[in-house]
Amino acid sequence: SLAMARVLVIDDESLVGVILRYAFGARGHETVMAGGGLLGIDLARAEHPDAIVLDLMMPAVNGHDVLETLRDDPGTQGVPILVLTAATLSRERERCFSEGADVVMTKPFDPGDVAAAVEDLLSQRTSAGATVP
Repeated sequence: SLAMARVLVIDDESLVGVILRYAFGARGHETVMAGGGLLGIDLARAEHPDAIVLDLMMPAVNGHDVLETLRDDPGTQGVPILVLTAATLSRERERCFSEGADVVMTKPFDPGDVAAAVEDLLSQRTSAGATVP
């Protein structure tokens, strides 16, 4: 099993944060919450999370802006990011991947599926890191 991970959840809906915190906590992981895009960017830089769950549909600074900012910053560009979006269009998904998302999941989501997908990302990174000198 994976070591405890710190997951940053960037979402303006507090209920989503509560649900995900419970799902990650049930698997032994710690959750750091950001209720908006700017705070999310600050926390991503300050907290060095192992993974980020990012909601696209936020007021003010939206998820696309956050994604591009995190991918442009050397300090956060290597952190796996799972994007949550209410949009089911394949065009929207492609845009997220082109901006640097590792996984895109649509709302409504199963919190257990999100936690499992994040663990998949972390285990891929761990195994990849082990083979690189």
